[in-house]
Amino acid sequence: KLTKDQVEQAVALGSLSFRHGFHPLFKLLNDQQVPTLIFSAGLYDVIHAALEREFTVESKRNGSSTVNNQTSTSSNVHVVSNMMRFDTQGVIEGFEGKLIHSLNKNARVLLDSPFWEECQLEKRRNVLLLGDSPGDTRMAEGLNADEIIRVGFLNVHVDEKLDEYLDLYDVVFTHDASLVPVQMLIEQMTVSSKAKKK
Repeated sequence: KLTKDQVEQAVALGSLSFRHGFHPLFKLLNDQQVPTLIFSAGLYDVIHAALEREFTVESKRNGSSTVNNQTSTSSNVHVVSNMMRFDTQGVIEGFEGKLIHSLNKNARVLLDSPFWEECQLEKRRNVLLLGDSPGDTRMAEGLNADEIIRVGFLNVHVDEKLDEYLDLYDVVFTHDASLVPVQMLIEQMTVSSKAKKK
């Protein structure tokens, strides 16, 4: 029987790592209060534990209790994934709500959710979508967006899949690329937005 403690222990002992540039990018998104959705057909509890671990490790590296006043539970970040349901002894007994899989992994699952209301997503007209599979290009479905920039990350089988990814995404990075170019894009968009308001 799988328990909540075992899930957290597996993440703590695992070798999961985040892309280079993860922390500066998420700090920028937090500072600019950009609603940030993490979609996954995997397990919410694993993703949440991995985020908590990553921010805890980074805060220790920096000698502070938080990382740039940000935690993995920042109000601008929302994880959309399969959340385990545990009994009173902490043993998994099923999953909460509708199962998220590769064919329904999109923004429609957020309609009428507290996060949708809180971030006023219906008023957000521009989307920056990051994905690493062909199906990820559909994650913005359900958002009434004027502009969508799709950034693809092609990690393996680059020679075989590059043409397909270039057809699906506006920009494609290969071989475990850094998130720094994405950060630079958001910084430029922020500067342009501020200039228009003046």
